[in-house]
Amino acid sequence: MNAMKSLGMVAFAQSLAAMGCASQSAEFRGMSAVEHESAARAAQGDPATAAEHIEAANRLRYDEQVACDGVSDVERASGPFARQGGVTDVEVVRDRGVFPKAPPVPVGVAVYLRAEPGLTQQWLGRVIECHRAHIALTGRSDQRSPLSVPDAVVAVSTTYDGFRVTVTSKNQDVAHIIVDKGQELAASTYSTRNRAPRSVWPRSSN
Repeated sequence: MNAMKSLGMVAFAQSLAAMGCASQSAEFRGMSAVEHESAARAAQGDPATAAEHIEAANRLRYDEQVACDGVSDVERASGPFARQGGVTDVEVVRDRGVFPKAPPVPVGVAVYLRAEPGLTQQWLGRVIECHRAHIALTGRSDQRSPLSVPDAVVAVSTTYDGFRVTVTSKNQDVAHIIVDKGQELAASTYSTRNRAPRSVWPRSSN
């Protein structure tokens, strides 16, 4: 199969997934593959519902397989924030939303990573995509990482000494969970350095 045809099939599958998710609840979208399969077994009296859960489980496995092609098992399971000494800072990201004169409110966090030999913006984005697909598949929401929050928007940019990974959401409930996960990550990061953080959040961003 040539590269263009392969990319076309992936895009088609992603569009179907997006269409399906639009009609599904947040609880359904947050289920792991094992949870979907368990729900399918419990819904044997409702073939349509059972099939929907089986399809969702298969889609999660397919998404992880595609996203993690070439990514190591360690990076897939642990993500980019688990590297020893890799995280240099965590900050709250604030935004005024649709009201320019309104006070900015927390919409997520930004995690700063130290530059490493061979680590590029593109590869970091790929590791993040793989890690998030793995979390969606396995349901490991107990991680101290804002990347484990479903329905978050993730962006990667470069800084003078590394990378900035922003994890945000316009939904305030989701944003609060992201901020809580960011605080857990910050506390864990500073504790490994045997010192307290300068403040709960070293910086603030508008």
